[in-house]
Amino acid sequence: MALEPQEIMLVCPSDHHIVDPQAFRDAAGAAAELASEDHLVAFGIQATAPETGYGYLHRGPPLGAGYEVQSFVEKPDLATALGFLADGGYAWNGGIFAFKAGTYLSELEKHRPEIAIAAAAALEKGVRSGSDIRPDADCFATISAESVDYAVMENTGRAAMIDVSMGWSDIGNWDALLRERNPANEPNVVVGPGEILGATGSMIDSDGPHVTLIGVDDTVVVVDGDDVLVVARDAAQRIGEASRCTNS
Repeated sequence: MALEPQEIMLVCPSDHHIVDPQAFRDAAGAAAELASEDHLVAFGIQATAPETGYGYLHRGPPLGAGYEVQSFVEKPDLATALGFLADGGYAWNGGIFAFKAGTYLSELEKHRPEIAIAAAAALEKGVRSGSDIRPDADCFATISAESVDYAVMENTGRAAMIDVSMGWSDIGNWDALLRERNPANEPNVVVGPGEILGATGSMIDSDGPHVTLIGVDDTVVVVDGDDVLVVARDAAQRIGEASRCTNS
């Protein structure tokens, strides 16, 4: 179903984990209030660790129940992330947004007109079935693969943010998955056939072969068919460097 220009969209990635759904709902309500005033609103997740795999939002002046966004910051190195945490004026950019459909399209046309044109063509030539819309595949394939952040949020003068603490994780790597699988703070995590002896902070995730890990702390071992990954937890962000890897 196509949205009217004044209707508010809540844009959420599908693979995030949220511990406190009520905090998320409250933040969505506050974001909708700002969005109704033609702001494009990002959810600023409370930064609880110096994560180098996340982008950050730098809070600007207060704006209603939230803040203006002073700047979007790309994934920092560890020293910079530690500085952000100590400063207290930064939040993780969770990639969750709220805005009016018409306001977003207007900003998209202003900052990425080629994407707006291709998206409009894909919609116009698409197939409608009840409330479902299937964009035209050929037109859709011409759209540049660019995130909402890069295409619009970092360029618009209407960017705002809402602070939220909701136990959020994007489960972006094996270390994050280990932490989410271990809410009781057990010494280790074993999923599938395996055992860990004389070690702490490690995880085995095997879909078949029995894996035994002895005396190796803070290590993740993943077996997926014929692929085997062994990675130190503090190097989990580097998996993308491998020519062939198993990722979460």
